Amino acid sequence: MKHYPKVNIGKLMVGPSNPVRVMSVINLSPESFYKASIADGIDKFHEMVENASKDGADIIDIGGASTAPKDIYSTSDVSVDEEIERVTHALDALNTSRYPPLSIDTTSPRVAEVALNRGVSMVNDTSGLHMDAKMASLVADLCVPIVLMANCNGPCDSILASLNSLKDSLTIAKTAGIKTDKIIIDPGIGFGKPADVDAAILRELNIFAELNHPLLVGVSRKSFIGHFLDTPNPDDRLTGSIIATAVAVMNGANIIRTHDIRETKIAIKMGVALRKPNMHK
Repeated sequence: MKHYPKVNIGKLMVGPSNPVRVMSVINLSPESFYKASIADGIDKFHEMVENASKDGADIIDIGGASTAPKDIYSTSDVSVDEEIERVTHALDALNTSRYPPLSIDTTSPRVAEVALNRGVSMVNDTSGLHMDAKMASLVADLCVPIVLMANCNGPCDSILASLNSLKDSLTIAKTAGIKTDKIIIDPGIGFGKPADVDAAILRELNIFAELNHPLLVGVSRKSFIGHFLDTPNPDDRLTGSIIATAVAVMNGANIIRTHDIRETKIAIKMGVALRKPNMHK
């Protein structure tokens, strides 16, 4: 296993020789596919942030608009102005210094800037810097960490497509001046991919580790689990999510993005126990 740079998210270190980190999902978007993840009001948002912190989340990922595939979940479009309003309303009422580092899940540099100016520590860009060129320059100028997700301008239909998408994203990041030790990569489980491609990515996760950046993996309650277990309702996908999480960690994931913190922490322990000797040392 190659060595690669560690990434600091606030005071949190991610990468080789560090524990696998847990990223909790909190959505400000009522259109999000898993309804239990939605904070429908400021009081609920505060409660969810507090609970995520108490349950042991290392990072809290906040989204103002759903990134779930519209053709699968029939999610509605949300304007950037609406996304900004949701994020601003939530963060202005939150003492961010009390909690683990916050991440903003957005493809919009305008939304990212608003969040970063309100105490958020990292950008999670599911477009992999392909949506808006201003995102790369913003992240470079502010010198903040970023998650780059594989995005093929539509579903990536193979491991190679996902890998090449990330290589393109890394080129964009390098050209913009984003430092190597500010980048985390995400192979992009879900997002309209065929279920067998998602499964193949999990089996072959070591291929993405060859890009020499910490790996974030999000499998929580996603549609490929529903496909294999015949559970169309995301509420019924916890067991499948935990199994997939253990596999992801066994194969090298450094961060797991999840809706279910306590159960995920158990799965992470099993995944670490099953890793090959000397992985990420």
